Amino acid sequence: MTHFSEQSQPLSIHEIAPATHEELFQAVDGLNEVIAVRLPAITSTNDYKCSLQGCGELIAEIARRLGSQATLVVLGEIVDLVRVLENLEPSTRYQHWVAIRRTVAVGNDNRRIPNEHFGLLILTRYSQSLRHTKTRIAYTYCPTCDKTTKDYGGKKHTYHEGGTLLSDVWRDIRVDLADDLEPVFTRLADLFGLEPYKQLLVIDLARLYLLRIPAPLGFVEFDENSLPQELINTVINADCLETLRQIPTGSVDFAFTDPPYNLGKSYSGYSDDLKIKDYFDWCDKWITELGRVLKPGRTLALLNIPLWAVRHFLHMESILSFQNWIVWDALAYPVRLIMPAHYTILCFSKGESRLLPGLVGESEASRHQSAPRTFNTLRPLADNYCLRADCVGSRIALRVDDRAPLTDLWGDIHRLKHNSRRVDHPTQLPPHLMYRLISIFSKPGEVVIDCFNGSGTTTLTAHQLHRRYIGIDSSEKYCEMALERHLEVRNGIDPFRKVERVLSSKNSPVPRLKKQVYKVPKKTLQLEVKRIAALLGHVPSRDELIGHTTYPIEYYDQYFVSWGEVTAAARTTGMSERRSNGETETPATVTQLRLLEKPETDQYSTK
Repeated sequence: MTHFSEQSQPLSIHEIAPATHEELFQAVDGLNEVIAVRLPAITSTNDYKCSLQGCGELIAEIARRLGSQATLVVLGEIVDLVRVLENLEPSTRYQHWVAIRRTVAVGNDNRRIPNEHFGLLILTRYSQSLRHTKTRIAYTYCPTCDKTTKDYGGKKHTYHEGGTLLSDVWRDIRVDLADDLEPVFTRLADLFGLEPYKQLLVIDLARLYLLRIPAPLGFVEFDENSLPQELINTVINADCLETLRQIPTGSVDFAFTDPPYNLGKSYSGYSDDLKIKDYFDWCDKWITELGRVLKPGRTLALLNIPLWAVRHFLHMESILSFQNWIVWDALAYPVRLIMPAHYTILCFSKGESRLLPGLVGESEASRHQSAPRTFNTLRPLADNYCLRADCVGSRIALRVDDRAPLTDLWGDIHRLKHNSRRVDHPTQLPPHLMYRLISIFSKPGEVVIDCFNGSGTTTLTAHQLHRRYIGIDSSEKYCEMALERHLEVRNGIDPFRKVERVLSSKNSPVPRLKKQVYKVPKKTLQLEVKRIAALLGHVPSRDELIGHTTYPIEYYDQYFVSWGEVTAAARTTGMSERRSNGETETPATVTQLRLLEKPETDQYSTK
C-alpha cells in the first residue's frame, strides 16, 4: 500500500451499477455517506474532446438529493468533469480536483501531447473545509543510489517516517478509468474513514449508456498575416487589451499566459482583487484577442489553478479547439492536509492543431544552465530518480537511461526555491517550465507572445531558444526588469543565474526572515523542542519552553518564521533517506473559490 491514513476507520465499499435514473436516485436520496460516481471512460482517442451528454446535470441532480453531510466524489475524463463543475449548484461545495495517473497514456497523433491522467472531483454538501484523515504517501527510492527520490538534506527531523502528505496529484497510483479502480477506492475508503461516515458507495454509470456529443465549434477567422517589424522582439509597457488589439490577426505562432489569479497577490502596477464576474469578463476579452492573433493550427497555453481553468475552458472552447489539460505537479504552500500541487496548463489550438514541433523533431530537445542538470525539454526525468549531484553523475557515467516519454503529466519541473534564483516579482515561474512549453509548441524563428510577461520569463526563454517574442505588461517596473535581463542574454549572460538580491515581493504568506548568523543551528533548536515535548508529554508553548530550554528564547523568536516551524520536529517522527533493512519504512503507528458567473456578452545533451 502506497498510502497510510492516520487514525482511519476504513469505510466499507459497496458498488452498484444502476440501469435507470430512478434506480440511481433511489440509491442516493438523503444519503449522508461518501459517494463515488464513476463516469464512463472515452473509448476512442478521437473522442477526447467529446463530453457525455447531460453528465453535468445528472451529477448536479445526484448532489441535490444527497444528505447535508455527504461527500461526493466524481471520477471521469477531463471534458466530463468540466461539465460537472459547469453545472455545480451553490449548495454543493467544490473542494479538490485530483489528477490520477493512467496506466497507459492515450493519444499519439502528434497534434496533442499524450494524455496520462484522468480526474477525480471532491465535492461536499456541507460548506466547511473538507473533513478527512491525515493521509501520507510512502517515500519512493532512487533505483541507482537507493535513497529517497527527494533530497531532504538537513530537514529529515521535520518529516514523518510514514511519508509525505497526500497531494491532489496521485502519480503513485496507475490505473485506467475503464478498468479496475480498486486502488483509488481503497484510498478513498481510508481518506474518509472518520465519523460520521461508514460506507463508500461506488456508483458506476456505465449501464445508463450516456452518449458523447461533439465539442462545440465556434467561428474563427483563419487569416494569416506578417507581424510588423516594430513589434518583433519587444517588451511593451501597456494595457494587455489595448496592445493585443494592435497586433494583426493570425500573426503569432505560440501564446502563453499566466494571468493574475484574482487571489489578492501584491503585484506592482495593478490590482488582483476584482469582483469575480468582472474578473472573468476581463479574462474572456484577452483570451479572445489571443485566439485572434494566433495563426491557424497554433496553440494558446493558459496557466491557472484547476477551478479557474474550468471557467477559462468554457470560454476557450467557443473560439478554439481543446488540445491538452497539462497537469503541472508543483507543490505550493501547504495550506491544507491535502497539499495543493495541481496547476493546470490549458492548451487550445486555433482550429485543428498542426503537428506539434516538439513531437515531430522540428524543435530540438535541450538542457539549460539555469535548470537542474537532469532537466531536458522534451525528455522528462523518469519517476523516482533523484536529483543528488553524485547520483546524477553516476547515472551519466553508467549511461543509465533515466528518461520517460513526454506526456501531459509533469512532475520534473519544480518551483524556484532559492531567493538567489528570484527577481523582485511575487509569482515568478521557473524558466524550465517555459523552455518545455516553447520547445513543444513552436519552432526556432517563430513568434511567442505573453500578455502578462511580468519579469520576463516567457520572452527571456523564447530569446534563449532563438524564437522571436512579444511581451506585454502593465507594470513599468516589471518591463524595465525584463528589458535589462534581455540585454544580459544579448551579452551572453544567463538571466536566470544565481544572484544575491534584496527582494520585497513574496508569493507565500510565510514572512521572509532577514539574513543573519545562527549562533545555534536551527536543527539543534528544533530537536531541543522535541526533547522537551517528550518530557512534558505534549508540544510546549512558548512560555513552557522558556522554563525548560537551555537556549535563549530569543533564538527561537529570531530564527523561525512561526511557532509551527519551531515545533516542527516535535510534531512528527523524523525520517531516514535510506530504506530500513532493504524495505520501505512504515509508520510506527480560505474563502471558498467561486466559479461560473457566466459573462454576458544524448539524454543530457546541450544545444
